Amino acid sequence: MAKLFSREPGANQLKNFFEKYPSQTFKSGEVIYRPDDEINFIYYLKEGYASQQVVSENGEDFILNIYRPGSYLPISLILQGIINDCSYETLTKVVAQKAPAKEVLLFLKQNPTVMQELLIRLASGLNAMASKTEALVFGTASRKIAATLYFNAKRFGKPAPKNQGVIIDFPLTHKRIAAMTGITRETASIEMAKLKKQGVLDYKGKQVRIFNLNRLYNTCFCQMPTEK
Repeated sequence: MAKLFSREPGANQLKNFFEKYPSQTFKSGEVIYRPDDEINFIYYLKEGYASQQVVSENGEDFILNIYRPGSYLPISLILQGIINDCSYETLTKVVAQKAPAKEVLLFLKQNPTVMQELLIRLASGLNAMASKTEALVFGTASRKIAATLYFNAKRFGKPAPKNQGVIIDFPLTHKRIAAMTGITRETASIEMAKLKKQGVLDYKGKQVRIFNLNRLYNTCFCQMPTEK
């Protein structure tokens, strides 16, 4: 089915709107918002990546979402008017423009094209989350890892040199992969080693390269646990 709406006009308007507000730079690992913080400002990411995460009862981090350049956070909380119970932290150095939340809401109300872009953005995220949740809830550890890598490659992937696969464009350590899947770091390392041995991907330091997205997709949604 052909797309009925385009994100580009609204995305350009949004970028121009935030240009009039001051920039703020965060180092990697800095907290933008803590749980229960009052949300008075919206941050538009010009550079870098940030995460939305929670901490489990046993003290383990779980990453709910990752924001890339062009995202503005935490807009969903402002739209709902709910209390923040998450932590928003930088995964890399971040340069963000900071606008009062009330002014952002007014801008959205007065510009249907920007609201349309936000609707497409939210719909895309909801569809991806539904597919990923299937693998995380019903899948084995290997399916969870594969699903996490697949959706991150689709969202953040950039062509590798000489067209040799796709590189996920932000630091992706085994600890971070574990925090995105709800498994232990040790299990994440084991499953990553399996995928590397199978020739699906390679990793060096914090960089992950996917050689075959179709094969990774099949691991996400076609590899069912065998009965004993």
